[in-house]
Amino acid sequence: MKLLHMMTAVAAVAFAISPAQAQDYPKMTLRYSSNIPEVVNTSKIDTYFSSEIEKRSGGNIKIQHFWANTLGGEAEIVDLVGSGAIDLGLIVMGNQQARMPFAAVTNALPATFTDGPTVNKITRDLFTSNETIKAELDAANLHPLIYRYLPDYRIYCNDPVKTMEDFKNRKIRSYGSFVPKMFEALGAVPVNIPPVDMIQAMQSGAMDCTYMFNSAVKAFKVDQVADYGTDISFGVISAHTLFISKEKWESWPQDVRTLFEETAADAEKFGNELIAADEAKAISELEASGMEIVPFEEMDKLKADIPDMLDLWVKQMAETTGKEAEAKEVADYIRENR
Repeated sequence: MKLLHMMTAVAAVAFAISPAQAQDYPKMTLRYSSNIPEVVNTSKIDTYFSSEIEKRSGGNIKIQHFWANTLGGEAEIVDLVGSGAIDLGLIVMGNQQARMPFAAVTNALPATFTDGPTVNKITRDLFTSNETIKAELDAANLHPLIYRYLPDYRIYCNDPVKTMEDFKNRKIRSYGSFVPKMFEALGAVPVNIPPVDMIQAMQSGAMDCTYMFNSAVKAFKVDQVADYGTDISFGVISAHTLFISKEKWESWPQDVRTLFEETAADAEKFGNELIAADEAKAISELEASGMEIVPFEEMDKLKADIPDMLDLWVKQMAETTGKEAEAKEVADYIRENR
């Protein structure tokens, strides 16, 4: 009987402590800015993260989502997050090439990475260990939280692309500094526009092809303007990274930071599984919508004509920043670990 009373008392204490531990987290409502619409599949990573933070904090920490750059565009997002005006923000580092050229490397370079979880790890290692990249992030007052990747990039066109000749003078959507260099090397004409403008550009004739990945085609309605896909892969890249102001991050209690770090790690794992699963089933969905996936007939020649993007990146870093040795260090690390 005494043992029963003791066990009951212990259980009561444990039950009483558990809610109290959740209540130890400060009450906060945070604003979370995304550069993409909620309908895009990778937005599930963001809603997973916010729902888990709220659940694990016992409801004390709530996160409000603002989609498709409604709180600020690419030109403002770094300063909005770094200043703390936005609590959490997704930043496409390749669009910040002029300001953070080294930190942009895993997002900016096509035809360089082949595995998503690996590019996440490389990005995390560089952001947290490489002194040149850490200095860029510190200067912008940014602390990284969640890493994600985008799967194999491909082209979707209004006419089939079967041979190298089919690239000649074809207007293809691109972005940043290095995707255009790749398409120029293939004889195409790169057109730098954001994803939200792809459909109008295809409809108006400003582009012949867009540059995207299979599992995002239907979300962006690419299948409504492009009849032909391809089996060419231009590689995976690091996607938009979730950042918080470094100053704000360091002002939080350690238990809150631990909560966010653990939940971010789980969100990255969730994202890896989500992206792989969605990409695996995307081909059949595209074919069901009427898109024809065209086999490319000169794959070896294509690969030979695409320049070594890391070499181009090192050269550009040497010319624009004067940090050739630092760039070679980053490139060597990527080659050894990709």
